[in-house]
Formats: sequence, C-alpha cells, structure tokens
Amino acid sequence: MLDILCNLLGAAFLLPLGAALGSFFEVVLDRLPRGESLLWPPSHCRTCGHRLNADELIPVISYLAQRGRCRACDIPIGRGVPVREALSGLALAVPWALTGCAHPVFALGIGIALLVAVWVARGVIVSRGSTAGRGSN
Repeated sequence: MLDILCNLLGAAFLLPLGAALGSFFEVVLDRLPRGESLLWPPSHCRTCGHRLNADELIPVISYLAQRGRCRACDIPIGRGVPVREALSGLALAVPWALTGCAHPVFALGIGIALLVAVWVARGVIVSRGSTAGRGSN
C-alpha cells in the first residue's frame, strides 16, 4: 500500500514537471528555426504580440481554460500544443507510477528516454517541415 502511495505521489509531481518541460520544448522548436531568442521577448501570441500572463502559461490547463484561443485576439492555438505538453507529462509520470519507488533510477531513466524521444521526433518533423518548400536556388 505504501509503494502505491509513493508511486502516485511521485507521478503527481512528475506529471506537471513533464508538461512544463514539454511547454519549454515547444517554445524551443517554435523559436529556434526562425532565429528568435529563447529569452526575449517573453512568451507571447505570434499573431497579435499579446504578452502571456502567468495564468496563460500553465501547460494544458490554460489551453482548456481559454478554449484553445488567444485571450487578446481570439486566434486559435494549435491543438497539438496541449497534446504534446500532456504527452511530455505522461512520459515522465507513467513509468514512475508503475515502478517508481521500487526502481527509481529505472523509472526516471525510462521517463527521460520517452520524453527525449517525443521531442526528438517532434524536432525532426519540424525541421523537415521548415525545409519542405525550399527550392535549390
């Protein structure tokens, strides 16, 4: 019983941590191909420039609260964003929930490997998409 509680508490901590990492990786893969800084300007709507408040930066939850739209200009935010944030959270939380307290190094290793695999795959998809329309001029 104690192992189950330990696993669930650990997973409850790792789920939002993984989602936050997923949110950061989303910013990295959005900004770096365009040559933008990761630090400045702070998180903002790419359409209207609205600077996001703290309550607009909570992975998955803020997307749902805002019904998938920018609070300022009402432009839709891509549905893939909260899906990838949730997958990132689950990638860390599920291995811990299954075996975390009994095998912590194994659970974290699997979780980190899954997290990296999700974002490497996403990076490959983004990089292929950014070069797809280029000619050989």
